[in-house]
Amino acid sequence: MIRHTLSFRFADDVDDAARGAVLAELATFPDRYPAMQNWSLGENVSTRDDKYTHAMSIDFGSREELQSYLGSDSHESFVRERWRPVIAAQAITSYEYTPRGGTPMTTRPHGPFGMEYARIEVPDMQATIDFLQYHVGLQLESHTDEFAYLRADIEHHSIELISAPERTDGWTTAIGFSVENENVLEQLQKQVADAGLEVLDLQERQQGFCESGFAVRDPNGLVVELFTEFQEYAEPPHIELRPVDLVHPFLATTKYQESLDFYTKVLNFLPSDHIVGSTTFLRGEDRYHHSLALQNNKEHYVAHLCFSMKSLDHVMRMRARALYKGAPIASDIVNHSASTSIAFYLHDPKFGPRYELCDRHRVFTPEEHETHRARRMPADPRNIDVWRPAPDDWGRF
Repeated sequence: MIRHTLSFRFADDVDDAARGAVLAELATFPDRYPAMQNWSLGENVSTRDDKYTHAMSIDFGSREELQSYLGSDSHESFVRERWRPVIAAQAITSYEYTPRGGTPMTTRPHGPFGMEYARIEVPDMQATIDFLQYHVGLQLESHTDEFAYLRADIEHHSIELISAPERTDGWTTAIGFSVENENVLEQLQKQVADAGLEVLDLQERQQGFCESGFAVRDPNGLVVELFTEFQEYAEPPHIELRPVDLVHPFLATTKYQESLDFYTKVLNFLPSDHIVGSTTFLRGEDRYHHSLALQNNKEHYVAHLCFSMKSLDHVMRMRARALYKGAPIASDIVNHSASTSIAFYLHDPKFGPRYELCDRHRVFTPEEHETHRARRMPADPRNIDVWRPAPDDWGRF
């Protein structure tokens, strides 16, 4: 944790109205800069040293958050136009500390918060909508001949479909992640630029669903969209059998190490566990065991999208629907070793990737999120599914 303090004295010729206006503007800072924590502002009551008339104290989660605040255009404008003309003297200190008795803090740069949606091109729009409504439990929100939006919970959408009748199979072209605040977004954009990668605009429609953001292509060419303030509905869909969250994409890649470097070193995802030589599970700031996973593969594609259901009962009810309709179950009930979730997978290539419906996906505590050390597990099927009986039982996945 970084504590940033500012002690200051107004110039003698500054009247009460001007002083009050500046103090009132300082009081708006916690709303303007969401990275601020434990903000306080007060008049100096010391009987030993009256050099400064006021002091302000703020905590930041990292040095990067502090520097993002200090270097922002809005802060620079305030200092130049409102602050310097009325301040006679000031003293600034910033120091790192760990709160006593609290969760261990870190100055690490933050990554994306969590997954919000996938954009999928499909050959048959209506058939895909029908599949996602009945077998995944999503609610259709809007639909044209060119695109459709479906949602799981209060977030504006979890799946965006693009009509692509020229395709034989569905293909995922983009994934979207929310970011905690503008400071984190600015830092991520800077890291993308510093890595020599092209900073892209968000898709035009997506720009209307968030406050601000940008996009970048990962080493496989998959578009990753990052943004703040994704629009939400006041209530979730009034559907009993539905997901409550889109948890993660699972990406197969021919550029495994390059992709791992991109997601961890440029976008700041944290490794949760490794299947050595095969798969890495990465988490974002929502603290799911994995908000994204990478698999070393001979092809690149989005292998599956994971939706979390309300309960194991709801997972089994959706499985019963699939059996009743003869929908293709690509992998039946799996008890995931790393994330502790229980799930099954549906897959019809016409509708895009596999759809995983799960329950009990592990969520790290705040302390675990900061201190967890990724395990290095051998490539054994029992490190994917604890119900596998033997090290050669790869057949059901």
